[in-house]
Order: sequence, then structure tokens, then C-alpha cells
Amino acid sequence: MHTFVMYAPFRARNDRPLMDAILRDKVRIAEAVNATVITLHDAPQGYAQFASGAARKFVSDPHRLIGA
Repeated sequence: MHTFVMYAPFRARNDRPLMDAILRDKVRIAEAVNATVITLHDAPQGYAQFASGAARKFVSDPHRLIGA
């Protein structure tokens, strides 16, 4: 006999407090994942660093809406 178990309800139940904390600015997610905001002009250097194995994430902000 085979059983198929869905874990989505368990995950959704546990993700809700995290999502609420992020939306209410109680968690600085960019700092937690080591994200760096770059402009479109800086994208080639960011890609080169990412390709070489840099331990950070790059977020492109071509219209400077995030504010690095």
C-alpha cells in the first residue's frame, strides 16, 4: 500500500508568522540572506562576482526604487 502525503498545509501554517514579520518590517530579510542592491550599470560586475562564487545575493534595481 502506498500513501501520498501533502506537507503544504504544515508549511503554510509555519510560513504565516514569518511572512507577517517580513511585511511588518520586524525581520530584515535582505540582511538575513546577505543581499546587495545593485543598479543596472553595476549588473556586469555583480554577475561576475556571483559567477565566481560570491557568498551574497544581488538584487537589480534599475530605477533606484529600493535605495541602496
